[in-house]
Amino acid sequence: MRPGPRRGYSGAVRGTTFSGSRRPSPVRAIVLVAIAVAVLVVGLLAWVFFGRGSGDCTDAYCEVVDLEFDIPPEFELHSKVLERNPNDEPLPDGYDKQINIPLEVPTTDDRGLSFYGYDIEERRWEPVASVLLEEEGTRATGLFADPPRYLAVFRRLNEGREVVAYLQPGDTLHPTAALLATVVHTLDFTPAFDGALLGQPSPRPATTALHYPVISASAAIDGSVANVDNILATGADRTNHVRQILQRVAAHRLSGIDIAYLDLRADQRTSFTLFVSELAEGLHSQGKALTLTLPAPLKGLDRIDEGAYDWAALGQSADLIKIAPVRDQSTFRLHMPEVIEHITTVVDAAKVILTITPYASEKSADGLRSLTLTEAMAIASKLGVRSESLTAGADIQVVAVNIDRDEGLSGLRWQPETATVAFTYKLNGGRTVWIENMFSAGFKLEFVTAYGLGGLAVEDASDNIFLGNVWSAVEPFVASGQAVLLQPSHSHLVPRWQVTGGNLVGGDRGLVTWQTPLEARAHTVTLTLSDGVERFESRIVLDLQPVEVEEPAEAP
Repeated sequence: MRPGPRRGYSGAVRGTTFSGSRRPSPVRAIVLVAIAVAVLVVGLLAWVFFGRGSGDCTDAYCEVVDLEFDIPPEFELHSKVLERNPNDEPLPDGYDKQINIPLEVPTTDDRGLSFYGYDIEERRWEPVASVLLEEEGTRATGLFADPPRYLAVFRRLNEGREVVAYLQPGDTLHPTAALLATVVHTLDFTPAFDGALLGQPSPRPATTALHYPVISASAAIDGSVANVDNILATGADRTNHVRQILQRVAAHRLSGIDIAYLDLRADQRTSFTLFVSELAEGLHSQGKALTLTLPAPLKGLDRIDEGAYDWAALGQSADLIKIAPVRDQSTFRLHMPEVIEHITTVVDAAKVILTITPYASEKSADGLRSLTLTEAMAIASKLGVRSESLTAGADIQVVAVNIDRDEGLSGLRWQPETATVAFTYKLNGGRTVWIENMFSAGFKLEFVTAYGLGGLAVEDASDNIFLGNVWSAVEPFVASGQAVLLQPSHSHLVPRWQVTGGNLVGGDRGLVTWQTPLEARAHTVTLTLSDGVERFESRIVLDLQPVEVEEPAEAP
């Protein structure tokens, strides 16, 4: 890429005035006019051929006139494209530079609006700073620790609004997530007992999305909730924690941070609210963003219980609030409408993000646990034999023990009440497994449209092939703003059986009869199951024994 000439915003061409008591003669006046015209022509030619007034630019950034790189189709340009002035004073170490530029497309809506810098080596635009709108949306201000060479203000076009992607450190974004995500949360930090942060920020993922690392605390992270208890104990401890976070954000030059403190006690409600308010004030004063991940309120008999989280107050402080995944699908579609309606009465709906998950959920007397799609389907396709002997030339029953409908199990089926593919099986009192995939995700995204929410989040946006593929539902939703509501074909959920010898009878209900061949050798029985999207195989090798032939009794 070759940079074009520059034209500054603040440079001005100043005219020359003449003064004196003597009026010039007509000839002298003509000569002066001719000289002035010549000077003007020469100056104009010099402007055209040697930089078009680049010397007039004294701003930190100057307009690039001749562009030789494309504006991505998913972006809307709100400013001119600027190049950093090489004559601008260098930025001292440890200091941020404030840049204020006019917007060509004024706006008061800052959703999806960011400063982007152009990476010459990668040949792409990347987000570099949040936008603070000023002067009734006619100017944008940002803070830059490392101002890029080329700068512009873009709005990421996205009919589904925000697409937030959570990612474990070291994981790679799913290819669709890399294209669609507007915010990426890497799960990098946990709070220490003394209010410091444990962990290091991940490198910014290869995407144009904003990168806000997460500080996580939950019952699933040993000791983290106890550490938050200590942090929220006093005002001094809260302030110390805020200071520690601000220092890490500045040291790592982060654009923002996400707080995901789950499983807090209800009596910490006020202290947590004060902590978030103080942190938001500190981050926003630096042009940084604060987002929150909160558990969904619980629906009681006569009220919605927010527990430790004051949604109204937190909604005033945070830029976005993500509703953490709800694992119990038996109550999701029953309770979620009232829960979301409550949330959106106290928080701007555009700030509220609904999180979907690619993980299956299992519910039992022991509680709820998450499973990968592969783990869930491995349970569903577990094989067993219900015959006492494996003999050639006999009938042998092979069974998918966890979906055998003749044993009172549900089999793999679409549950209309939960809008998921699910099955029940017997283990320590019985269990239910709900599978998340493109079908269930579509019915959850329906809530985003119905309640005008700010967008969606995906709990694990990695390219892990063992997870349910929810991106097939996210992609059309982002493109159209409408959820695709489909159910899997019943025929796709029916067990399919194969064997390397002999015949199979039945099998649709989870149990198949194998009419074995006469030859005594090993054979493989294969079960194929599908969640409606992907197919999974389970095999069992059965070694047939020869038929025992009774020898005739000897004659007396």
